[in-house]
Amino acid sequence: MNEAPLSLYEASELFYLALDTQDRFFEFWITATFAVIIACHIGSTILSRSFSIMISFIYLAFSANMIGKWFIAGEAMTRYRDMIATHIGIQPQGTLADLSTMLSMTTLFVGTGVTTFFVWHTYKNRKVVDRNG
Repeated sequence: MNEAPLSLYEASELFYLALDTQDRFFEFWITATFAVIIACHIGSTILSRSFSIMISFIYLAFSANMIGKWFIAGEAMTRYRDMIATHIGIQPQGTLADLSTMLSMTTLFVGTGVTTFFVWHTYKNRKVVDRNG
């Protein structure tokens, strides 16, 4: 399958669309991450082992999905950035976008691990409510 080359305008538009998509995935992931943390903190008195397992499993599956989509958008962003560089006759180099990508990727992986740890830390240190008094 032979694709027609993109114009500079088309490559630029697709680059920014991929960048925006990657940002939206990151924002959605971070919102869900804080929701899990707050839910565990507020619901710490009723957080049982089975709830902790369910929350961890659902959160890890969600994070894996978001991280995968984030990588797909990042690959598209790199592809369109390279097309732009070819159009204007320069060699693509490491940029601040690459640094931002690396920091976001680190946040995604470390944040997922820390959030899962928080779920289990909350479960192990939950306060049992005295129902008699």
